[in-house]
Amino acid sequence: MIWTGRWVAAAAVAGMLTTGWAEDAKPRSPAREMARLLNQAFIEVAEEVSPAVVVIDVAQREEEVTVPPSHPWFDLLPERFRRKESEENPKRPPEFNGQGSGIIMDSEGHILTNHHVVEGAERIRIRLRDGRQFDATVRGSDEQSDLAVVQIQNFPADLPVARLGDSDRVRVGEFAIAIGAPFRLDYSVTYGHVSAKGRNSVVPMGMGGALMDQDFLQTDASINPGNSGGPLVNIDGEVIGINSMIRGLNSGISFSIPINLAREISTRLIKDGRFVRSWLGIGIDALRENEKVQALVPGLADGVVVTRIVPTGPASGAVPALRPNDVITAVDGKPVKTPTELRALVTRKLPGTSVSLDVRRAETTFVAKVEPQAMPDDLDQIGRPEPKPQPEPALLGMRLKPLSPAEADEKNLEGGLVVVDLPEKGPVVEAGVRPGDIITEVNHQSVDNPLKLAEVAETIDGKKDVVLVVNRKGEEVILVIKSPK
Repeated sequence: MIWTGRWVAAAAVAGMLTTGWAEDAKPRSPAREMARLLNQAFIEVAEEVSPAVVVIDVAQREEEVTVPPSHPWFDLLPERFRRKESEENPKRPPEFNGQGSGIIMDSEGHILTNHHVVEGAERIRIRLRDGRQFDATVRGSDEQSDLAVVQIQNFPADLPVARLGDSDRVRVGEFAIAIGAPFRLDYSVTYGHVSAKGRNSVVPMGMGGALMDQDFLQTDASINPGNSGGPLVNIDGEVIGINSMIRGLNSGISFSIPINLAREISTRLIKDGRFVRSWLGIGIDALRENEKVQALVPGLADGVVVTRIVPTGPASGAVPALRPNDVITAVDGKPVKTPTELRALVTRKLPGTSVSLDVRRAETTFVAKVEPQAMPDDLDQIGRPEPKPQPEPALLGMRLKPLSPAEADEKNLEGGLVVVDLPEKGPVVEAGVRPGDIITEVNHQSVDNPLKLAEVAETIDGKKDVVLVVNRKGEEVILVIKSPK
Protein backbone atom coordinates (compact mmCIF):
# COMPACT_ATOMS: atom_id res chain seq x y z
CA MET A 1 0.00 0.00 0.00
CA ILE A 2 1.21 3.49 -0.86
CA TRP A 3 0.80 6.03 1.98
CA THR A 4 -0.06 9.62 1.15
CA GLY A 5 1.15 12.56 3.21
CA ARG A 6 -2.24 12.85 4.92
CA TRP A 7 -2.29 9.18 5.89
CA VAL A 8 1.25 9.44 7.26
CA ALA A 9 0.35 12.46 9.39
CA ALA A 10 -2.75 10.70 10.69
CA ALA A 11 -0.76 7.62 11.58
CA ALA A 12 1.79 9.73 13.43
CA VAL A 13 -0.93 11.38 15.51
CA ALA A 14 -2.45 7.99 16.29
CA GLY A 15 0.95 6.73 17.40
CA MET A 16 1.32 9.67 19.77
CA LEU A 17 -2.08 8.94 21.23
CA THR A 18 -1.23 5.32 21.86
CA THR A 19 2.38 5.79 23.04
CA GLY A 20 3.79 9.12 24.20
CA TRP A 21 0.58 10.76 25.41
CA ALA A 22 -0.66 7.59 27.03
CA GLU A 23 2.72 7.15 28.75
CA ASP A 24 2.58 10.69 30.12
CA ALA A 25 -0.83 9.94 31.55
CA LYS A 26 0.60 7.19 33.76
CA PRO A 27 1.87 8.20 37.21
CA ARG A 28 5.67 8.07 37.40
CA SER A 29 7.22 5.54 39.76
CA PRO A 30 8.96 7.12 42.79
CA ALA A 31 11.80 4.63 42.32
CA ARG A 32 12.31 5.78 38.73
CA GLU A 33 12.21 9.40 39.78
CA MET A 34 14.97 8.70 42.30
CA ALA A 35 17.00 6.92 39.60
CA ARG A 36 16.53 9.91 37.29
CA LEU A 37 17.86 12.24 39.99
CA LEU A 38 20.93 10.04 40.48
CA ASN A 39 21.40 9.86 36.72
CA GLN A 40 21.25 13.65 36.54
CA ALA A 41 23.81 13.92 39.36
CA PHE A 42 26.36 11.90 37.37
CA ILE A 43 25.69 14.02 34.28
CA GLU A 44 26.23 17.23 36.24
CA VAL A 45 29.51 15.97 37.74
CA ALA A 46 30.84 15.02 34.30
CA GLU A 47 29.86 18.39 32.82
CA GLU A 48 31.32 20.31 35.76
CA VAL A 49 34.68 18.51 36.05
CA SER A 50 35.55 17.62 32.44
CA PRO A 51 36.60 21.16 31.37
CA ALA A 52 39.40 21.08 34.00
CA VAL A 53 40.61 17.65 32.85
CA VAL A 54 43.37 17.65 30.23
CA VAL A 55 44.81 15.11 27.83
CA ILE A 56 48.61 14.99 28.02
CA ASP A 57 50.51 13.98 24.88
CA VAL A 58 54.16 13.13 25.52
CA ALA A 59 57.13 12.80 23.17
CA GLN A 60 59.48 10.47 25.00
CA ARG A 61 63.20 11.12 25.07
CA GLU A 62 65.14 8.41 23.23
CA GLU A 63 68.67 7.35 24.12
CA GLU A 64 69.56 6.93 20.47
CA VAL A 65 67.52 9.43 18.45
CA THR A 66 67.20 7.20 15.42
CA VAL A 67 64.28 5.91 13.45
CA PRO A 68 63.33 2.70 15.30
CA PRO A 69 62.02 -0.31 13.40
CA SER A 70 58.47 -1.50 13.96
CA HIS A 71 59.58 -3.85 16.76
CA PRO A 72 58.51 -2.24 20.07
CA TRP A 73 61.52 -3.62 21.96
CA PHE A 74 64.23 -2.40 19.58
CA ASP A 75 66.35 -0.98 22.43
CA LEU A 76 66.53 -4.44 24.01
CA LEU A 77 67.86 -6.20 20.93
CA PRO A 78 71.47 -7.42 20.92
CA GLU A 79 74.00 -4.68 20.16
CA ARG A 80 74.93 -6.15 16.76
CA PHE A 81 71.32 -5.83 15.58
CA ARG A 82 70.87 -2.31 16.96
CA ARG A 83 74.07 -1.10 15.32
CA LYS A 84 73.00 -2.44 11.93
CA GLU A 85 69.52 -0.91 12.19
CA SER A 86 70.89 2.47 13.32
CA GLU A 87 73.24 2.63 10.34
CA GLU A 88 70.35 2.02 7.96
CA ASN A 89 67.95 4.63 9.38
CA PRO A 90 68.29 8.43 9.48
CA LYS A 91 67.94 10.48 12.65
CA ARG A 92 64.75 12.29 13.54
CA PRO A 93 63.32 14.13 16.56
CA PRO A 94 61.12 12.22 19.02
CA GLU A 95 57.43 11.98 18.21
CA PHE A 96 54.39 12.10 20.47
CA ASN A 97 54.15 8.46 21.46
CA GLY A 98 52.67 8.51 24.96
CA GLN A 99 49.47 9.76 26.49
CA GLY A 100 47.93 10.31 29.90
CA SER A 101 45.55 12.58 31.71
CA GLY A 102 45.80 15.42 34.20
CA ILE A 103 43.83 17.98 36.17
CA ILE A 104 44.25 21.77 36.19
CA MET A 105 45.03 22.83 39.76
CA ASP A 106 45.07 26.62 39.53
CA SER A 107 44.70 29.60 37.22
CA GLU A 108 48.47 29.70 36.60
CA GLY A 109 48.31 26.58 34.45
CA HIS A 110 49.71 24.05 36.94
CA ILE A 111 48.53 20.54 36.07
CA LEU A 112 48.69 17.58 38.42
CA THR A 113 49.43 14.21 36.84
CA ASN A 114 51.51 11.05 37.34
CA HIS A 115 55.30 10.89 37.32
CA HIS A 116 55.17 7.90 34.99
CA VAL A 117 53.11 9.87 32.45
CA VAL A 118 55.80 12.53 31.90
CA GLU A 119 58.94 10.56 32.82
CA GLY A 120 61.62 11.07 30.17
CA ALA A 121 59.48 13.55 28.25
CA GLU A 122 61.20 15.59 25.55
CA ARG A 123 58.04 17.53 24.68
CA ILE A 124 54.65 17.82 26.35
CA ARG A 125 51.43 18.97 24.71
CA ILE A 126 48.27 19.74 26.67
CA ARG A 127 44.83 19.44 25.12
CA LEU A 128 41.72 20.95 26.72
CA ARG A 129 38.13 19.83 26.37
CA ASP A 130 37.33 22.92 24.29
CA GLY A 131 39.95 21.91 21.72
CA ARG A 132 42.71 24.35 22.68
CA GLN A 133 46.28 23.02 22.73
CA PHE A 134 49.33 24.29 24.61
CA ASP A 135 52.93 23.33 25.10
CA ALA A 136 53.92 22.56 28.70
CA THR A 137 57.02 21.89 30.77
CA VAL A 138 57.63 19.71 33.82
CA ARG A 139 57.66 21.89 36.92
CA GLY A 140 58.58 19.03 39.25
CA SER A 141 58.29 15.26 39.46
CA ASP A 142 58.46 12.72 42.27
CA GLU A 143 58.95 9.04 41.48
CA GLN A 144 58.22 7.68 44.94
CA SER A 145 54.69 9.10 45.04
CA ASP A 146 54.22 8.82 41.25
CA LEU A 147 53.19 12.46 41.11
CA ALA A 148 54.28 15.29 38.81
CA VAL A 149 53.31 18.88 38.09
CA VAL A 150 53.52 20.33 34.59
CA GLN A 151 52.78 23.94 33.71
CA ILE A 152 51.17 25.31 30.57
CA GLN A 153 53.44 27.74 28.75
CA ASN A 154 51.81 31.11 28.03
CA PHE A 155 48.71 30.01 29.90
CA PRO A 156 45.50 31.93 29.13
CA ALA A 157 43.52 33.81 31.77
CA ASP A 158 40.35 31.74 31.40
CA LEU A 159 41.60 28.29 32.39
CA PRO A 160 38.97 26.09 34.07
CA VAL A 161 40.20 24.96 37.50
CA ALA A 162 39.22 21.80 39.37
CA ARG A 163 37.94 21.84 42.94
CA LEU A 164 40.09 19.71 45.23
CA GLY A 165 38.34 17.78 47.98
CA ASP A 166 39.50 16.25 51.28
CA SER A 167 40.55 12.61 50.89
CA ASP A 168 40.66 12.15 54.67
CA ARG A 169 36.88 12.55 54.70
CA VAL A 170 36.32 9.99 51.94
CA ARG A 171 34.23 7.04 53.09
CA VAL A 172 34.41 3.51 51.77
CA GLY A 173 31.33 2.79 49.68
CA GLU A 174 30.72 6.32 48.38
CA PHE A 175 30.43 7.01 44.67
CA ALA A 176 33.64 7.59 42.71
CA ILE A 177 33.79 8.96 39.15
CA ALA A 178 36.87 8.72 36.91
CA ILE A 179 37.50 11.00 33.94
CA GLY A 180 40.39 10.61 31.51
CA ALA A 181 41.60 9.34 28.16
CA PRO A 182 41.77 5.51 28.33
CA PHE A 183 43.14 3.94 25.15
CA ARG A 184 43.15 7.45 23.59
CA LEU A 185 39.38 7.74 24.04
CA ASP A 186 39.46 11.30 25.34
CA TYR A 187 37.13 12.42 28.14
CA SER A 188 35.69 9.03 28.95
CA VAL A 189 33.62 9.03 32.15
CA THR A 190 33.17 5.93 34.31
CA TYR A 191 31.78 5.51 37.78
CA GLY A 192 31.89 3.08 40.67
CA HIS A 193 32.65 3.28 44.35
CA VAL A 194 35.52 3.81 46.74
CA SER A 195 36.32 0.18 47.54
CA ALA A 196 38.93 0.75 50.28
CA LYS A 197 41.27 3.34 51.80
CA GLY A 198 44.86 3.21 52.96
CA ARG A 199 45.93 0.46 50.58
CA ASN A 200 49.68 -0.19 50.77
CA SER A 201 52.08 -2.88 49.57
CA VAL A 202 50.14 -3.02 46.31
CA VAL A 203 53.22 -2.45 44.13
CA PRO A 204 55.34 -5.63 43.84
CA MET A 205 58.89 -5.28 45.16
CA GLY A 206 60.29 -6.19 41.75
CA MET A 207 58.35 -3.27 40.22
CA GLY A 208 59.61 -0.53 42.51
CA GLY A 209 57.28 -1.19 45.41
CA ALA A 210 59.97 -0.39 47.97
CA LEU A 211 60.41 3.07 46.42
CA MET A 212 56.84 4.30 46.42
CA ASP A 213 54.69 6.15 48.93
CA GLN A 214 51.80 3.74 49.10
CA ASP A 215 48.59 5.03 50.63
CA PHE A 216 46.05 4.46 47.90
CA LEU A 217 42.32 4.81 47.50
CA GLN A 218 40.99 1.64 45.86
CA THR A 219 38.09 1.97 43.43
CA ASP A 220 36.05 -0.23 41.12
CA ALA A 221 35.45 2.64 38.71
CA SER A 222 36.76 1.43 35.35
CA ILE A 223 40.31 2.78 34.88
CA ASN A 224 42.59 1.80 32.02
CA PRO A 225 45.88 2.91 30.42
CA GLY A 226 45.48 6.58 29.55
CA ASN A 227 43.47 7.33 32.70
CA SER A 228 46.79 7.74 34.53
CA GLY A 229 47.04 11.20 36.06
CA GLY A 230 43.34 11.91 35.65
CA PRO A 231 40.98 12.67 38.52
CA LEU A 232 38.84 10.47 40.70
CA VAL A 233 36.00 12.69 41.90
CA ASN A 234 33.12 12.41 44.35
CA ILE A 235 29.44 13.08 43.74
CA ASP A 236 30.03 16.74 44.63
CA GLY A 237 32.48 17.13 41.75
CA GLU A 238 35.51 17.42 44.06
CA VAL A 239 38.77 15.68 43.17
CA ILE A 240 39.52 13.05 45.82
CA GLY A 241 42.32 11.18 44.07
CA ILE A 242 44.74 11.04 41.14
CA ASN A 243 44.38 7.79 39.21
CA SER A 244 47.67 5.93 39.18
CA MET A 245 47.51 2.15 38.82
CA ILE A 246 45.34 -0.74 37.73
CA ARG A 247 45.54 -4.39 38.65
CA GLY A 248 44.68 -6.14 35.41
CA LEU A 249 42.15 -5.03 32.82
CA ASN A 250 38.48 -5.25 33.82
CA SER A 251 39.39 -6.51 37.28
CA GLY A 252 37.50 -3.82 39.14
CA ILE A 253 40.65 -3.06 41.15
CA SER A 254 42.29 0.30 40.55
CA PHE A 255 44.25 2.67 42.75
CA SER A 256 44.32 6.43 43.14
CA ILE A 257 46.69 8.68 45.09
CA PRO A 258 44.71 10.53 47.78
CA ILE A 259 44.33 14.20 46.88
CA ASN A 260 45.58 15.37 50.30
CA LEU A 261 48.91 13.65 49.68
CA ALA A 262 48.94 14.92 46.08
CA ARG A 263 48.24 18.48 47.24
CA GLU A 264 51.06 18.35 49.81
CA ILE A 265 53.63 16.98 47.37
CA SER A 266 52.57 19.17 44.44
CA THR A 267 52.97 22.31 46.57
CA ARG A 268 56.63 21.47 47.14
CA LEU A 269 57.12 20.41 43.52
CA ILE A 270 55.90 23.82 42.36
CA LYS A 271 58.08 25.62 44.89
CA ASP A 272 61.29 23.54 44.78
CA GLY A 273 60.97 21.31 41.72
CA ARG A 274 61.32 18.20 43.89
CA PHE A 275 60.01 16.65 47.05
CA VAL A 276 62.72 16.08 49.67
CA ARG A 277 61.87 13.34 52.15
CA SER A 278 63.14 13.14 55.69
CA TRP A 279 64.47 10.05 57.42
CA LEU A 280 65.28 8.87 60.93
CA GLY A 281 67.96 6.33 60.08
CA ILE A 282 66.33 3.35 61.75
CA GLY A 283 65.26 -0.11 60.66
CA ILE A 284 61.63 -0.81 61.49
CA ASP A 285 59.21 -3.72 61.74
CA ALA A 286 55.57 -4.16 62.76
CA LEU A 287 55.09 -5.29 66.35
CA ARG A 288 52.35 -7.70 65.28
CA GLU A 289 54.90 -9.51 63.11
CA ASN A 290 57.67 -9.65 65.73
CA GLU A 291 56.90 -12.29 68.36
CA LYS A 292 60.23 -11.81 70.11
CA VAL A 293 59.54 -8.15 70.92
CA GLN A 294 55.88 -8.85 71.75
CA ALA A 295 57.11 -10.84 74.73
CA LEU A 296 59.16 -7.83 75.92
CA VAL A 297 56.21 -5.38 75.92
CA PRO A 298 53.26 -7.20 77.54
CA GLY A 299 49.89 -5.61 77.01
CA LEU A 300 50.93 -3.67 73.90
CA ALA A 301 49.11 -4.78 70.75
CA ASP A 302 50.37 -2.38 68.08
CA GLY A 303 53.41 -0.30 67.30
CA VAL A 304 56.57 -0.13 65.21
CA VAL A 305 59.68 -1.96 66.41
CA VAL A 306 63.12 -0.35 66.07
CA THR A 307 65.27 -3.15 64.64
CA ARG A 308 68.49 -1.16 64.14
CA ILE A 309 69.90 2.34 64.37
CA VAL A 310 72.24 3.75 61.72
CA PRO A 311 75.30 5.11 63.60
CA THR A 312 75.43 8.27 61.45
CA GLY A 313 71.67 8.68 61.07
CA PRO A 314 69.48 11.31 62.75
CA ALA A 315 68.05 8.83 65.28
CA SER A 316 71.53 8.24 66.70
CA GLY A 317 71.18 11.66 68.35
CA ALA A 318 67.72 11.06 69.83
CA VAL A 319 67.12 12.30 73.37
CA PRO A 320 66.70 10.02 75.28
CA ALA A 321 68.63 7.57 73.10
CA LEU A 322 66.77 4.91 71.15
CA ARG A 323 67.72 1.25 71.28
CA PRO A 324 66.88 -1.83 69.19
CA ASN A 325 63.63 -3.50 70.36
CA ASP A 326 62.12 -0.14 71.39
CA VAL A 327 58.53 0.15 70.16
CA ILE A 328 57.37 3.48 68.68
CA THR A 329 53.65 3.92 69.30
CA ALA A 330 53.08 7.49 68.08
CA VAL A 331 54.72 10.30 66.08
CA ASP A 332 53.85 13.79 67.31
CA GLY A 333 50.90 12.29 69.15
CA LYS A 334 49.53 10.40 66.11
CA PRO A 335 49.34 6.62 66.75
CA VAL A 336 51.33 4.38 64.39
CA LYS A 337 50.65 0.68 63.99
CA THR A 338 52.70 -0.18 60.91
CA PRO A 339 56.01 0.83 59.30
CA THR A 340 54.00 2.38 56.45
CA GLU A 341 52.20 4.72 58.83
CA LEU A 342 55.44 5.75 60.56
CA ARG A 343 57.22 6.39 57.26
CA ALA A 344 54.31 8.47 55.99
CA LEU A 345 54.48 10.76 59.01
CA VAL A 346 58.28 11.09 59.10
CA THR A 347 59.21 11.30 55.43
CA ARG A 348 56.85 14.22 54.81
CA LYS A 349 58.34 16.33 57.60
CA LEU A 350 60.59 19.18 56.56
CA PRO A 351 64.23 18.25 57.23
CA GLY A 352 65.39 19.67 60.56
CA THR A 353 61.89 19.80 62.04
CA SER A 354 61.88 18.18 65.48
CA VAL A 355 59.47 15.29 66.04
CA SER A 356 58.34 13.56 69.22
CA LEU A 357 58.27 9.76 69.35
CA ASP A 358 56.20 7.95 71.98
CA VAL A 359 58.31 4.94 72.87
CA ARG A 360 57.67 1.79 74.89
CA ARG A 361 60.73 -0.03 76.27
CA ALA A 362 59.94 -3.17 78.23
CA GLU A 363 57.42 -1.89 80.80
CA THR A 364 58.39 1.79 80.71
CA THR A 365 57.30 4.58 78.35
CA PHE A 366 59.00 7.83 77.39
CA VAL A 367 59.06 10.49 74.67
CA ALA A 368 62.16 10.79 72.48
CA LYS A 369 62.99 13.93 70.51
CA VAL A 370 64.58 13.51 67.05
CA GLU A 371 65.35 15.89 64.18
CA PRO A 372 64.82 14.02 60.89
CA GLN A 373 67.20 15.04 58.10
CA ALA A 374 66.99 14.94 54.32
CA MET A 375 67.09 11.38 53.09
CA PRO A 376 70.32 10.69 51.15
CA ASP A 377 69.78 9.23 47.72
CA ASP A 378 72.14 6.33 48.33
CA LEU A 379 70.39 5.45 51.60
CA ASP A 380 66.88 5.51 50.28
CA GLN A 381 66.17 2.03 51.57
CA ILE A 382 67.08 2.81 55.21
CA GLY A 383 64.18 2.11 57.53
CA ARG A 384 62.51 -0.24 55.07
CA PRO A 385 62.72 -4.02 55.08
CA GLU A 386 65.89 -4.91 53.23
CA PRO A 387 65.07 -6.61 49.94
CA LYS A 388 66.68 -9.88 49.08
CA PRO A 389 69.55 -9.56 46.61
CA GLN A 390 68.22 -9.67 43.07
CA PRO A 391 69.93 -12.35 40.98
CA GLU A 392 70.96 -11.59 37.42
CA PRO A 393 67.89 -12.78 35.50
CA ALA A 394 68.79 -15.54 33.05
CA LEU A 395 67.12 -18.72 31.81
CA LEU A 396 68.31 -21.46 29.47
CA GLY A 397 70.94 -19.21 27.94
CA MET A 398 68.60 -16.23 27.57
CA ARG A 399 69.57 -12.87 29.07
CA LEU A 400 66.56 -11.16 30.60
CA LYS A 401 65.60 -7.78 32.04
CA PRO A 402 62.83 -7.02 34.59
CA LEU A 403 59.89 -5.06 33.22
CA SER A 404 59.80 -1.51 34.64
CA PRO A 405 56.62 -0.23 36.37
CA ALA A 406 55.93 2.16 33.47
CA GLU A 407 56.38 -0.63 30.91
CA ALA A 408 54.16 -2.98 32.94
CA ASP A 409 51.45 -0.30 33.13
CA GLU A 410 51.67 0.33 29.40
CA LYS A 411 51.44 -3.41 28.64
CA ASN A 412 48.69 -4.03 31.24
CA LEU A 413 50.83 -6.63 33.01
CA GLU A 414 51.56 -7.34 36.68
CA GLY A 415 55.22 -7.76 35.78
CA GLY A 416 57.51 -9.94 33.70
CA LEU A 417 60.97 -10.43 32.28
CA VAL A 418 61.94 -9.10 28.87
CA VAL A 419 64.12 -11.25 26.61
CA VAL A 420 67.19 -9.11 25.88
CA ASP A 421 69.49 -11.66 24.19
CA LEU A 422 69.30 -15.24 22.97
CA PRO A 423 71.77 -18.02 22.33
CA GLU A 424 72.72 -18.21 18.66
CA LYS A 425 71.08 -21.62 18.28
CA GLY A 426 69.49 -24.43 20.25
CA PRO A 427 66.09 -25.38 21.73
CA VAL A 428 65.26 -21.83 22.84
CA VAL A 429 65.64 -20.46 19.32
CA GLU A 430 63.85 -23.47 17.85
CA ALA A 431 60.91 -22.88 20.20
CA GLY A 432 60.42 -19.46 18.61
CA VAL A 433 61.48 -17.19 21.47
CA ARG A 434 62.27 -13.69 20.18
CA PRO A 435 64.07 -10.67 21.60
CA GLY A 436 61.49 -8.38 23.18
CA ASP A 437 59.20 -11.21 24.29
CA ILE A 438 57.98 -10.69 27.87
CA ILE A 439 58.10 -13.93 29.84
CA THR A 440 55.29 -14.02 32.42
CA GLU A 441 55.15 -17.75 33.27
CA VAL A 442 57.59 -20.66 33.30
CA ASN A 443 56.11 -24.15 33.67
CA HIS A 444 52.76 -22.62 34.73
CA GLN A 445 54.37 -20.55 37.51
CA SER A 446 54.33 -16.75 37.49
CA VAL A 447 57.76 -15.09 37.10
CA ASP A 448 57.20 -11.35 37.51
CA ASN A 449 60.64 -10.63 39.02
CA PRO A 450 64.18 -12.11 39.11
CA LEU A 451 63.69 -13.76 42.51
CA LYS A 452 60.64 -15.70 41.31
CA LEU A 453 62.51 -16.68 38.16
CA ALA A 454 65.44 -17.99 40.21
CA GLU A 455 63.08 -20.09 42.34
CA VAL A 456 61.33 -21.56 39.31
CA ALA A 457 64.62 -22.13 37.44
CA GLU A 458 65.82 -24.42 40.24
CA THR A 459 62.85 -26.74 39.63
CA ILE A 460 63.52 -27.18 35.91
CA ASP A 461 64.33 -30.78 35.01
CA GLY A 462 66.72 -30.93 32.07
CA LYS A 463 64.96 -34.05 30.84
CA LYS A 464 61.55 -32.41 30.50
CA ASP A 465 60.12 -29.75 28.20
CA VAL A 466 59.84 -26.19 29.51
CA VAL A 467 56.60 -24.30 28.86
CA LEU A 468 56.77 -20.51 28.58
CA VAL A 469 53.93 -18.02 28.50
CA VAL A 470 55.10 -14.82 26.81
CA ASN A 471 53.46 -11.52 25.96
CA ARG A 472 54.34 -10.54 22.42
CA LYS A 473 53.05 -7.18 21.19
CA GLY A 474 50.08 -7.44 23.55
CA GLU A 475 49.17 -11.04 22.67
CA GLU A 476 49.71 -14.06 24.92
CA VAL A 477 51.77 -16.78 23.25
CA ILE A 478 52.65 -20.24 24.62
CA LEU A 479 56.05 -21.63 23.60
CA VAL A 480 57.46 -25.07 24.40
CA ILE A 481 61.23 -25.49 24.71
CA LYS A 482 61.97 -29.13 23.94
CA SER A 483 64.34 -31.02 26.20
CA PRO A 484 67.47 -32.52 24.61
CA LYS A 485 66.81 -36.07 23.41
